[in-house]
Amino acid sequence: MKILVTGAAGFAGRHLVRELLAAGHAVATTDAAPADSPAAAGLPDYAPADLRDAAALRALVRAARPDAAIHLAAISFVPDAAKNPTLLEEVNVGGPCNLAEALLAEAPAARLAFVSTAQVYGASAVPGAAPFSEDAPLRPATPYARSKADAERALARLAAERGLRHVVLRPANHTGPGQSPKFVAPAFARQALAAARGELREIRVGNLDSLRDFSDVRDVVRAYRLAVERGADGAAYNVSSGAMLRIRDLLARLLALAGATGTPVAEDPALWRPADEVPTLSIARIRADTGWEPEIPIDRTLRDLIATA
Repeated sequence: MKILVTGAAGFAGRHLVRELLAAGHAVATTDAAPADSPAAAGLPDYAPADLRDAAALRALVRAARPDAAIHLAAISFVPDAAKNPTLLEEVNVGGPCNLAEALLAEAPAARLAFVSTAQVYGASAVPGAAPFSEDAPLRPATPYARSKADAERALARLAAERGLRHVVLRPANHTGPGQSPKFVAPAFARQALAAARGELREIRVGNLDSLRDFSDVRDVVRAYRLAVERGADGAAYNVSSGAMLRIRDLLARLLALAGATGTPVAEDPALWRPADEVPTLSIARIRADTGWEPEIPIDRTLRDLIATA
């Protein structure tokens, strides 16, 4: 297929482009970065576009003539999402709607894979509860999660009313080589290496009591590819490794891998968030429809983070 990837210059985007090319697909890419910027370097068939510009997206789709599009572009860092509600709405809700409209106008047979988030289910796990299936009610608890849930609903309306072909992906937290140090795992990896070199006397941390479901980004982008190739129109798919890890345990593993075990930690109020636990997700649907299974264990992910931090 010819597949258009939005947000291609980002963390997951670059991994996804490599995954699609390795599987034999042709790829066109877009992001907000200028074409001559380092962020866009090496991306195939790249054209910059602003998600808020419906006309630009339509021209992009007309030129690319894709068989499918995978929409990654978004404001994805939760604290950033809370700072500017208007921008969040324009990018995370208006952006996918603009792309969907462009596909309906210029490539109506194309399938849109919209990358949402498992945070649409809410952040509080219920001890002993069955894993959340894709039919669980959406109870987003943050502006970021609400924006993704709103976009899901808008795309479902376009599917019902105008025949948009689409699938929805709901990934849990994912990390791996190349992730921004704004996120917890690469931030800890960098600090752990600096401590091992004697450049840092203490690790700056937020709340270490939260529990997260970490997947490897390379597993996650393989799920995106398989959903585009084999998923059912209109279906939503959880993407999860089931590798639940307390944030303090994540830090301990990274310190051990870096050779910095025993480094003192100091709480940073700027990093603090209330403790919470994410629900366990069922991946029965994506397994049945596409054959996807997580393959990369968390220890390999963390080793690769340390190796590339």
